[in-house]
Amino acid sequence: MSRQVLKEGTLLKRGKVNKQYKERQFVVDCKWAHYFQGGKGAPQGSISIEAITSIGEIGGVEPGAFSVEVPGRQYVLKGTSDSETELWRAAFLAAADKKNDV
Repeated sequence: MSRQVLKEGTLLKRGKVNKQYKERQFVVDCKWAHYFQGGKGAPQGSISIEAITSIGEIGGVEPGAFSVEVPGRQYVLKGTSDSETELWRAAFLAAADKKNDV
């Protein structure tokens, strides 16, 4: 059974240790957000949509960025433009809303 992809493309992810943003390819569906370095293949990492506790704007600290929080980790993400950031944030919110429907 294949899952419906809600959004796929380039997103900038701030590192957990190295705080610089790096370009990653993300695929968000109603269960997972997988991210890849470069092309596809095995994901470099995954975020369980079910584990998300909050999705929010960072504001003045990180203009144009938003956070996705899971227990023990805060992912700081941003699109390649403000409008793209909003589309990505909306995709994560839609996935989180759908987690209760699956």
